[in-house]
Amino acid sequence: MKLALISDIHGNETALRAVLDDLSAKNASHVAVLGDISFRGPKPKECLDLVRELHGKVIKGNADEWLTRGIKKGEVPDQALEIMKKEQAWAHSRMTEESLRHLQELPEELELPLTNRIQLYITHAVPGNLFNVIPEDAPNKTFNSFFEANPRADFYAYGHIHIPHLRQFQGKSILNTGSVGLPFDGQAKASYVMLERMNDTISTTFHRVPYDVEKAVFDMTNSDYPSEGKEIVEAVYRNAKKP
Repeated sequence: MKLALISDIHGNETALRAVLDDLSAKNASHVAVLGDISFRGPKPKECLDLVRELHGKVIKGNADEWLTRGIKKGEVPDQALEIMKKEQAWAHSRMTEESLRHLQELPEELELPLTNRIQLYITHAVPGNLFNVIPEDAPNKTFNSFFEANPRADFYAYGHIHIPHLRQFQGKSILNTGSVGLPFDGQAKASYVMLERMNDTISTTFHRVPYDVEKAVFDMTNSDYPSEGKEIVEAVYRNAKKP
């Protein structure tokens, strides 16, 4: 069994296709998507369609919630609110009612069996909240909410922060997938994690996938995406830093 965990695609179809090709080359048997599929990028509907074709396990992220119901004051910095509202309206207009309904109905967390005795718990950000942030350098105690939400699990995975990392404590493994479409760690490559079962143990491997960044920039530049948002997203594509 090879389970790929991908997250934070953010409408970057070029990066997503590169990752899917890599999963095929590595013979991934299952895929789980940890949210933020469509919004903030030039190909929102296309990315959702590709994810649905995987027939994998999918949960909702904060950007999926925003796409379906809008962005509320206090959920982003005040100086970004008006720009992101324009971006949300643009992405929303590219979706069908059925696609939006599908996103809205996604679960916010799942438990997945890795072996008969080893379980994986996935959520986008933190249990019970799509928006809170746990950075990669947070103290171990910050993750107690994961253990409280699902004490049975052995592995815990989340996305949201766009920086891949792994830590182990209290006999548990906590990992962040990083981002497919908008990495923030300075590497302009798509990120994902592969969990592989070998006998009755699970190995964890982080992968970085080169993709045609300039093609993603081209898709954005040649769209009618709101101009203020274009500059922000194109800069992240190229420098892989948080805006």
